[in-house]
Amino acid sequence: MRSPILKVLLAAFVLSSSSAAFCADPPAASLKEASLVTEVLPFGEALAAVRLEYSDEIPAAELTSLMPSQPSDTGIVKFRLFADRSIVSVYVNNSGKKDDVQPYGKYVFLNLGMQNPDPMTYRSQVTFNPATKFRAKLGAFVISQTGPITTRSGKVIAPVSVSTTHEIAVGIDDYTTFTYKNETTGHTLNYHLFIPKGYESKSKDLKSLPLVVHYPSGDFNYADWTGKYRGALFSHHDALYFSDDDSQARNPAFVVTVGGPADPHWTAQGATYEESEMQQNYVKIIQKILSDYNIDPARIYAVSLAAGCTPMWDTILANPTLFAAQISTSYDTYATYKSKSVGEEKFAALLKTLPGWFFDGLDDPTTPGIYGTNDTRFKGERLRDIGLMMDQNGLNVEVAYGKDGELMWNGLARGEKAAAMADAQLARARAKHSTHLVTLYIPGTLLINQHWGWDATYSNPEVRNWLFQQVNKAPYVPGK
Repeated sequence: MRSPILKVLLAAFVLSSSSAAFCADPPAASLKEASLVTEVLPFGEALAAVRLEYSDEIPAAELTSLMPSQPSDTGIVKFRLFADRSIVSVYVNNSGKKDDVQPYGKYVFLNLGMQNPDPMTYRSQVTFNPATKFRAKLGAFVISQTGPITTRSGKVIAPVSVSTTHEIAVGIDDYTTFTYKNETTGHTLNYHLFIPKGYESKSKDLKSLPLVVHYPSGDFNYADWTGKYRGALFSHHDALYFSDDDSQARNPAFVVTVGGPADPHWTAQGATYEESEMQQNYVKIIQKILSDYNIDPARIYAVSLAAGCTPMWDTILANPTLFAAQISTSYDTYATYKSKSVGEEKFAALLKTLPGWFFDGLDDPTTPGIYGTNDTRFKGERLRDIGLMMDQNGLNVEVAYGKDGELMWNGLARGEKAAAMADAQLARARAKHSTHLVTLYIPGTLLINQHWGWDATYSNPEVRNWLFQQVNKAPYVPGK
C-alpha cells in the first residue's frame, strides 16, 4: 500500500505533466515542399510555374511587401527564383491547382514568363527534345522566400530557401498509364487513359459515358524519364482538350491515347490495318476499356493528329461499326494513300462509313507533289478539292471555302470568335443535311507553321460538341 505522501507526490507529477502538455508550443509553421509545374501549351509541354506548399494558410496580401521608396506601392514579391526565368504573377489557393486564385491558401504559385514569347521558335521552350524524342526529368530550381510571412492563424514563417523536389504535369497527371500485352506476339503497348472522377471501376449504378480515342502521329514514341512513353500527351495539347475541366463539365468522357517504341507500320503510307499490329492492338485496348468501364458503345469517337490520320482511317475502314464519328487534322487521303484513284476511293469510303470533320491549313506544305512534279498544290488545297468533288458526286460535304476563300477560318481565333465560325459552318451543314464537313484555315493564321492545324481545331468547344452529338445507330459489339 502506497503512503499518503507518495500518493500526493504522484498526483503532483501527473498534474504538472498534464499542464506541461497543455502549455506546449504548437508546431511552427513552415514551407514544406516546392514543385515545378509544367503545362502543355499549343507548342508542347513547357515549365509554367513553381508551387510552394506551406503547413498553414497564407493570406494573398502576404505575398508582397511595401517598396521602401514608395510606401503606397506593394510591388515587391517576397520570393526570388534562382534561374533564368521571370516571376510574372503570384497567388494562393487550397486546391493546389495552377491558376486557381483564392484569397488565402496553403499553396503559393509563382507563374513564370516564357523565355522566348515567339511561337515560331518553340523548340527552345519545351521540356522535351524533338530531335532525340526524349523528355528528361527537369533539373531542380532554388527558390527563396525573402521576407517573413504571417499565416492566417498568426504564425510567422521566417525567410527560407528550398529546392524543388517534385514535378506536377498539369493535365498529363490526370491520365493513368496501363500496359497492354498481346499474348500471341508478346508485344506490349502503353495506353494512357483519362478516367472521369467516380468512374474508376465499372458499376451498374453509373451512367455510361463516351470514349474519345486519340490517334497520335509519330510523337507516340517520344519517351520520357518515367518510362511511360507519354509523348502523345506532352508534345501537343490536342488530347488534353477533351479531358480538361471545361470539356468534362460540358461533355464528360473517357479519353485514351497510346505510347510505345517506334512502329513503322503505325503511320506507314499505303499500309493497311492488317499489316499493323499496333493498330490492331489499339482496337484490343478499346475493347478492354469497354469491358472494364462504363462506356457507351454507341458513342466511341476517333480523333487524330496529322499522320495519326493514317492509322485512324485504316482502323475505321477495317472496323466500320466501331466509331460514331471522327475528326481529322492536317491530312488528306491523297497523301495517305499516295494515289489519286485510291485516295478518292478511300475518302468516299470514309464518308459512307461515318460522320466526319476534316481540317487543314490551306497552305499546309507537307507531302507535296502527290500527282508528280507538276502538282504544286498544298495539302489543304487537295483536301478542299477532294471535298468539293465528293460533294458534287452526291456525298453531301460542307466545305468551308466559298468562291474565293471567304468561308475559311481564322486559325488564330479562340473563344467566342472561334465558336462563331464553327456555328456558321454547322448551320450551313444542317441546311443541306450534311454530316460531313471540310474546314480550311486562312494562310498565315496557324501558329508554328501552316501544318499545325490541330490546336485551332481541338481548342474549339463547338467542334468538340459536334463530335459528342453523333450517335452510332448500330453500336459496336466486340467480336462481331
